[in-house]
Amino acid sequence: METLYKVLLLGSLMLIIIALVQRLSARTAFPEATLLALTGITLGLSYATLSTLWPAIDLFDPLLSASLPAEIYLWIFLPPLLFQAALSVDVREMVPDAAPILLLAVVAVFVATGMVGLSIWLLGAAALPVGLLLGAVIATTDPSAVIAIFRSVGAPPRLIRLVEGESLLNDAAAIAIVSVLLASLTDHVATTALQVAGMLALSLGGGLILGAIIGRIGAEALALIGNDGKAQIAITLSLPYPTYLLGESFGVSGVVAVVAAGLVLNGLGRTRTSPANWEYLQLLWVQIASVAGAMVFLLAMLQVPKMLEGMTLAWLPLLVTIILATLLARLIVLFGFLPLLNRLKLSTPISASYKLAITWGGLRGAVTLVLALGVAEQTALSADVRHFVAILATGFVLFSLLVNGTSLQAVIRKLKLDKLNPYDKALQQQAIHLSTIEVESAVQRTAQNFNIDPSITDDVIAKFRRDMAIETAPFELDQALPERDRMAIALVTLAVRERDLIPRYGNGVTSIHNLDTMMRASGRTIDAARSEGRIGYNRETRKITSHTRGVKLCTFLHQHMGIRWPLTRLLSNRFELLICHRAVLEELRHYTTQRLTPLFGQRMAELLDEVLNIRISAVDQAIRETEAKFGRHAYQLEQRMLRLYALRRSAESMEEMVEDRLISQEVFDDIQRGLHRIWHKATERPSLSGNDYGPSPKPPHKLTDKPPGKSHSLPNVMPPDKQPQKDNE
Repeated sequence: METLYKVLLLGSLMLIIIALVQRLSARTAFPEATLLALTGITLGLSYATLSTLWPAIDLFDPLLSASLPAEIYLWIFLPPLLFQAALSVDVREMVPDAAPILLLAVVAVFVATGMVGLSIWLLGAAALPVGLLLGAVIATTDPSAVIAIFRSVGAPPRLIRLVEGESLLNDAAAIAIVSVLLASLTDHVATTALQVAGMLALSLGGGLILGAIIGRIGAEALALIGNDGKAQIAITLSLPYPTYLLGESFGVSGVVAVVAAGLVLNGLGRTRTSPANWEYLQLLWVQIASVAGAMVFLLAMLQVPKMLEGMTLAWLPLLVTIILATLLARLIVLFGFLPLLNRLKLSTPISASYKLAITWGGLRGAVTLVLALGVAEQTALSADVRHFVAILATGFVLFSLLVNGTSLQAVIRKLKLDKLNPYDKALQQQAIHLSTIEVESAVQRTAQNFNIDPSITDDVIAKFRRDMAIETAPFELDQALPERDRMAIALVTLAVRERDLIPRYGNGVTSIHNLDTMMRASGRTIDAARSEGRIGYNRETRKITSHTRGVKLCTFLHQHMGIRWPLTRLLSNRFELLICHRAVLEELRHYTTQRLTPLFGQRMAELLDEVLNIRISAVDQAIRETEAKFGRHAYQLEQRMLRLYALRRSAESMEEMVEDRLISQEVFDDIQRGLHRIWHKATERPSLSGNDYGPSPKPPHKLTDKPPGKSHSLPNVMPPDKQPQKDNE
């Protein structure tokens, strides 16, 4: 019981220290990882000194006890860290850079392992397997500090994506290599290079398959739960640890399994939760990962004084050697292997400045220390080997944090990676200009409400304009890039917005199959617009209105064999997809008018509106064709969607009354339960009968008969049973 009290007290103390360090890092722009390292080392040294002078002091014993295995740090902290990273990355944005990311995440780990191992062996400091073990331990990078620094200085998004992508898999590769080498060294069984490659392939491939299966199961569980935010979050919280432990128990990489599960859930989760619940889920996981990352870093750093016992200046040449070897390995991968990807057209070119920043930004952190601790605890290894790996790995981590980490900002600035390109700079100034106009209007309204003298208001606005440098800001969007490039950027912006709008039409309004189809289509549209501009954008958007395969077969089964469900399912999916797509396009047109016109200019807005009108006309035509053949059934489907909107609008009206204190929460909850029952009944699709062929019985003044530019969007339809804000409380 006394140990439990100490653990709880230490946990609270660690959280307080982490909060103070994070606050200090935010105020000083000093890397959080470096501050945590210094704090951990200071605490470790202080405790070692005090415990020697006053043996009764044993507060940190539960953390520094030799009986506490190093693997426990990986078991407790690594799964949530990796799961959150996989859950939050924009996989679609990383797809164009998949080849260089895999190169950095996997190939670079092998190259660094080999370079360090050969260097140690050639110097005669240790046998080749021991050198390779040290190389694998220090091959994994800790991107958290690097990404924070990149973002703080405004580094380009692609540079951040490359480092984020590298972080997802390099831990897995390094841990897998360390495991194989330890098994070879401790079992004293000769292992060939081919056997090692086979073990690694099984570990990585098996983890990928297992994680993908678990991620898919988790995504379907989110859909089955429905729009219950707390329950959906609980499902995601339950995934990382079982996935990691299952992977390890099956003999595959638990790390890769966790990453794969997070990526699959990332890709499928948006269409299985409401946008509000998905946003809150992401925020919660960011907080969990932030605390877990800082905690494992701090705990590992507490062990540094013990790890460096016996280190003298005689170790310095070896430390310099492995530092140079790892830097050289990174340069070989970036400047030697990456150009090969460019020649094979697997990647777009990466500038030399990017490569140098990635090279210098390869900081090592908690995972390297934990792996070194694990090696130090392997009693099957000789004491000399354990001491050798522990000292050099720890010294290397300290060098990367205290030298690379503190100088990375200066390196980025020296390479001018914190500078915006001419177009982004012009766009930034235009955004500042538009924001300033809104701020000035708000300040004037506020001054009137407080009855502040107009002269004071004018003075404040003038100072604000000077602070924002708005008076000297050049607005030369037209001159920054040719119209074709500006059009491509505007279309990418529009396609990204479309992808963000699609999840609003879930929760029974349309099927998950339709949502996934629309999300995949929007993803392809983003890629096509980015690479081919308007031509690629138009080509991909035309595909969504193309005729569905299998219509003739399903119609034959229905008319001649009496099998209704294939045609019912196909037709319902098709019609719901078209209606929801139509509604999204209307919202995009409004978005273009309200947001993109001021930003990109009137000329570009007119072009975007023309593109959207063409798309809306194509969707309207597809809807009319469906109505002409299956009019009565289409009429029932439209009735269903409008009924869902009526129910949702009723729930929103009641929510407004609760906020205005017109009705009590208890009254609202009772109404909500009734709406919940009606909603689930209304989401049932009408079945297709033999009488559902022919023209629609509805009057001609329907939504799709309105000409482009004058029709109205189907409102955002979401289930009334759960208010998103309440789910998040």
